[in-house]
Amino acid sequence: MNHAATLMWCCVAMFAARVVGQFEALLVAPAWLPDMDAWYSGLLPYHLLLPAQIVILMLMAVIASSRRVRSGGFARANPRIAGALRIFAGIYFVVMAVRLAVTINANGSDYWREGAIPVAFHWVLALFVLVSARGSALAGNLRIPAEKRYQHDEADDVPHGDIPALPKPLAYGLGFRNEVGHGDAR
Repeated sequence: MNHAATLMWCCVAMFAARVVGQFEALLVAPAWLPDMDAWYSGLLPYHLLLPAQIVILMLMAVIASSRRVRSGGFARANPRIAGALRIFAGIYFVVMAVRLAVTINANGSDYWREGAIPVAFHWVLALFVLVSARGSALAGNLRIPAEKRYQHDEADDVPHGDIPALPKPLAYGLGFRNEVGHGDAR
């Protein structure tokens, strides 16, 4: 599993823990969990928020399980959409940082009971969007540079079974520096 997939699944798990934790705080209210007010910003009634959170969680799981998204293929195939999603994730993160600053200013040391938990999990969502919209770091290493791409038209005229000799087979080296090994994760 690559790093992007691991990070996306961690975001799914953290958001799931948030949904379950808030639901448990509502129903059971154990002493080890913050009370419902700390989990809930009050912008949406909880009877609407919980189904919306479950839909978001399901959507996150579908996206995280998509091989195309995990490998960066979505971002390479749709660079404008991926760029817009990365910008959205950055703005989303900054807006939540401002929200946290306002909460800290208004509530002092009790800020974590008045909206810090929702902000933290909005950051998890922003991170998920950012990671799912990124291109693969490995993809740049696997492309063949334009100056090394050769179309040998004479190869189209070679009869079956005859293999023409290459004029300079080692002109560009053995190409070891372009190969990606097992430990080359970035």
